[in-house]
Amino acid sequence: MAKDPVLLSRRSLLGGLGALGGIALATAACGSGGGAGAGAATGSGSGGAATTIGLSLNGIVDYTKYVAEGVAMGLDGGNYQIKVVQANFDGPTELRNIESLLSQGAAGVVILPNTIETTLNGVREAKSSDVPVGMALWAGPGPLDPYVSGVAYLDSVKGGTLVGEWLKANAKPGKIIVVQGVVGQGFSERLDEGLDGALSGSGFEVVVREQGMFDRNTAVGVVERGLQAHPDAKIVVSYASAMSDGIAAYLKQNNVTDITHVTSDADEEMLTWLGTPFLRASRFYSAAETGLIAARLVRTALEGGSPQFQNTVFQDIMTAENKDAMLAQHPIRYPQFASKLAL
Repeated sequence: MAKDPVLLSRRSLLGGLGALGGIALATAACGSGGGAGAGAATGSGSGGAATTIGLSLNGIVDYTKYVAEGVAMGLDGGNYQIKVVQANFDGPTELRNIESLLSQGAAGVVILPNTIETTLNGVREAKSSDVPVGMALWAGPGPLDPYVSGVAYLDSVKGGTLVGEWLKANAKPGKIIVVQGVVGQGFSERLDEGLDGALSGSGFEVVVREQGMFDRNTAVGVVERGLQAHPDAKIVVSYASAMSDGIAAYLKQNNVTDITHVTSDADEEMLTWLGTPFLRASRFYSAAETGLIAARLVRTALEGGSPQFQNTVFQDIMTAENKDAMLAQHPIRYPQFASKLAL
């Protein structure tokens, strides 16, 4: 299995999908509280019973919904149904979800991981059952690698570096409040590494670094406590738009216009804040693109191909000035699948 990085452009992704089949996608509704999706599959299938693809999400926010839409896009045109489970950002629930998908006969699984430990146990079980796994977010080489067919690779050390370099060019050196996602994924830790490396010796200082758990209210609490302890902090860096949406609303509600706020990824609400005094920039990448890549990898394996292991996800700094051009090349979602997924 090759492990050299390869960039899959949107054209090559969609072009490759077009050659894989012409049978309509069937999807199943998502259950709540980490349970498997219930109810009959929807959509028109032909050529026999649909093949079930399991989708394990770490929780439900707009970002993860967009990942699911990307998975649906990646399976569109084939005789597949998607069974979705979500873990409420809880590790033990994630493992139970993956085990449930396998016990219910999922022929392939796409995972948006919560923590490396619980995901590792799940992908080991998939490997032992010869079930191909596509990772919709992979931070770098690690213990998961021998057990998965391929990954959507987001270089978050590079992402943290991008944020740090943007701050040096656009903000005054000073104290920074960092709102991480979930520590243990490898995602936040690598963003930390890149940010710290870029800012070393520059006069910027991280004075608060705390998990926001991808929850807007938790993230606001981190910022509130950080500003109470460090009222002279003038920079907030959030590692997900699911959290930055709440932070931007908090800053507006309190008429705080002198803080430089930078986030990561993008959702529809975040795009309305971008360019206002409450959100200046984002380390942008498309959640939907990660799901599309991971689904295509699983599909390739199931349909007799040899999936490339490491597939690079586009990322760059997005501002109000360049967002339209970026979104034209890398849409954040595929809304035509939203009603079928019922997330």
